[in-house]
Amino acid sequence: MGIKTLSSALIIFLSMFLSFQAKGETAGDILAKSASKVKGSKGVEVNYNISGGGRSISGVLKSSGSKFYVKAGGMESWYNGKSLYTYNPSTKETTVVNPTPAELAEVNPLIYMSSYSKFFSPAFSKNKPAGKYVIDLNSKSRKAPAKKITVFINSKTLHPEKFIITATDGSVTNVSITKGNYACSFASSVFEYPKARFSNVNLVDLR
Repeated sequence: MGIKTLSSALIIFLSMFLSFQAKGETAGDILAKSASKVKGSKGVEVNYNISGGGRSISGVLKSSGSKFYVKAGGMESWYNGKSLYTYNPSTKETTVVNPTPAELAEVNPLIYMSSYSKFFSPAFSKNKPAGKYVIDLNSKSRKAPAKKITVFINSKTLHPEKFIITATDGSVTNVSITKGNYACSFASSVFEYPKARFSNVNLVDLR
């Protein structure tokens, strides 16, 4: 799971966790609030690390609304709200698809925040570290893109901080956000595939 180079792959403070529970809020409520924080931002830029299968890479994600740009391990992806372009330097090819929600989540884990309900049931984790909310997303069917996703969200800001993604084959991928800016402004061109830059790259259109 996670970025495609790791073969198709947030944290909430305890004091806030207790106060939210007192108000009767569910794990789903917390996820909804966190998703609203992220989606409500004009622009988001996060740096992150992905580890799994004995490999570790760093990356950057820029997003605005449903659009995003991701770079990790040399690979780059652009989603303009309709089509997803992914450049693979090892094959010197760019593939373009009109992605499903599951395919988008493989590239941009933040999408799990708002589009989990079709495949997952949320519940507070038994793991309750001080100063964090930890929420487990357990798969509801074999069609789910993962067996389980554990989400860590900062309770003061409600910003996601970490994902632990357990794939259907049991492999585990960790996505840790190391730095986040939730008040960015991006030109629309950031989320469009730069055709001029990749004029000599083979484009594989799978739409």
